[in-house]
Amino acid sequence: MQYPSYIKSVYKRKTGYKSIIIWIVIIIMLFCAYDILVDVGGTKNESPQITVEIPSGAGSNQIADILKLKGIVKYPLIYKIVSKAYPSNYKFGEHILTKSMSYNQIITTISEIALPANSVKVVIPEGFEVRQILDELVSKELINREKFTQLLSTAEFDYQFLKGIKRKQNRLEGYLFPATYVFQKGMTEREILQAMLNKFNSEYTEKFYSRAKELNMTVDEVITLASIIEREAASPTELKAVSSVFHNRLKSKTALESCATVQYILKERKPVLSIADTKIKSPYNTYQNRGLPVGPIASPGKLAIEAALYPDATNYMFFVAKPNGGHIFSKTYEEHTRAMRSVGL
Repeated sequence: MQYPSYIKSVYKRKTGYKSIIIWIVIIIMLFCAYDILVDVGGTKNESPQITVEIPSGAGSNQIADILKLKGIVKYPLIYKIVSKAYPSNYKFGEHILTKSMSYNQIITTISEIALPANSVKVVIPEGFEVRQILDELVSKELINREKFTQLLSTAEFDYQFLKGIKRKQNRLEGYLFPATYVFQKGMTEREILQAMLNKFNSEYTEKFYSRAKELNMTVDEVITLASIIEREAASPTELKAVSSVFHNRLKSKTALESCATVQYILKERKPVLSIADTKIKSPYNTYQNRGLPVGPIASPGKLAIEAALYPDATNYMFFVAKPNGGHIFSKTYEEHTRAMRSVGL
């Protein structure tokens, strides 16, 4: 049957409109599905910690509504469905959550023992500098910045690992141990500082003291080297290889030329240093001064401390960062030059 041309035209337009609408609906559905998957699965992005109080006897329905109100989950109904798939025994009280957590992580966290009343959880990552630790503690409203800063340079503490440190400026850099702490609101600045030093004291074992003596290094030299290793290594698997480079350079009396030490001076973690940066006059500049800097440049974790004390046995003298992560290690300057060219430097 033949239709008039104007009917065919109308039909084509309607068909075209339907196709557009269908595609719009598909795109919206895909977008919603992606958004749901991200919300359920969580992200690797850092996000602020949020204190959530779970009332006594609360079940998944009430908790889902609380999490929605706090902005931690977008889809309370889906949270309720997901929660049925995981065994849970919710603990009432205050819990620390973030918007980047997956639903599974949220369920696991609020099924653990809640934080004591009037307490604050603080996470200090490996490689944090004192200035960053200060910012974190201030952001949690735990300390007065001026009081804490004064304690860092004037307070006396009777720890074996602090004996022999003469410097006043940056005296405790490297010794505020990276860990997860739970502080009570109302603690004094000294009590918080003491808790972090106590943690260092418990982690720096007698075995470490003995090994430092074998290497003819003071504790401060070990922590200084460990802090550089912590900041330079791309992953835990590289710590001992990076350590071997610095040990080899120290033995050969070659300048360490660590970018991390210059970044510490700049108070900025620039991905690429300028020639002018490497010429800054400072006892922390390992481009201009041979040997270790005057003190640590960050708080190293236990693995970095172990790496400083037990480096890999290598002949490496250089390393250069790869664009996709990790480093290329070289024994000679010629090898290092080729490695730099291979990564576009």
